[in-house]
Amino acid sequence: MSDSPLTPCNDEKSSGIQVITRAAKILDVLGTKPNGMSLGEIAQAVDLPRSTVQRIVGALDAVQLVRSHGGIRLGPALLRLITNVNTDVITIADPWLQALCQETEETVSLGRASGMQLAIVHHVVAERELRVVPHLGMNLPLYSTSGGRALLSLDSDDVARVRVGEDFLAMTDLTVRNFSALLAHLTEIRRTGLAYDRGETMEGISTMSVAIDTILGRFSISLLVPAQRFQKNEERFRQEILKCKLGLIDEIGKVELRG
Repeated sequence: MSDSPLTPCNDEKSSGIQVITRAAKILDVLGTKPNGMSLGEIAQAVDLPRSTVQRIVGALDAVQLVRSHGGIRLGPALLRLITNVNTDVITIADPWLQALCQETEETVSLGRASGMQLAIVHHVVAERELRVVPHLGMNLPLYSTSGGRALLSLDSDDVARVRVGEDFLAMTDLTVRNFSALLAHLTEIRRTGLAYDRGETMEGISTMSVAIDTILGRFSISLLVPAQRFQKNEERFRQEILKCKLGLIDEIGKVELRG
């Protein structure tokens, strides 16, 4: 006989889900306060009675998901879990990059900022005769690459200026030469979510990129295309790379902006 909606079994399930939801909210709030919070501050932030918060925090503390000494903060068990997942970003991203490569028939790269450079940490090379083949670990300027610009657009103007400076070395005749010219690109990227490099880093190669700001860090996803093919397929590339971005953010988890 199946349980009716009012059976104790279903009541226990609902209660368990509620506790997990409340615990998740508490952990989420603590993630924004590395110096710790008091029970009262947590209760106010998650809109729960202090006694409820105290009970949940006690349970989380027992399994090292939080620490309660000198203020309540995230515990070592959760931090170890985050560290372990962080090492698998490429594993998580690869199916999405493979799909993007297959849909566009172009090379795809995953990058992240390393000082003033864009470091390529993973790539999927297109299976066609005329294609772009990047070197793993390759470092290129943030200011000229579409991936670098996409990442810079996540920063404020002042932070981006500090990162790259005022004047730039030209990679090709088309490279932006100063921060004022770069700023026009960053403004447009923030508006559209898309960054371009039309032969500014390497002659004959055009790239399109998006940035993902996730709980595991900031990364760029780029399409690397011979210039003669880029303009013809630009609209299709745009649709596919934005689809990839949304899928990866949903898979990894987005950093939420907080006031």
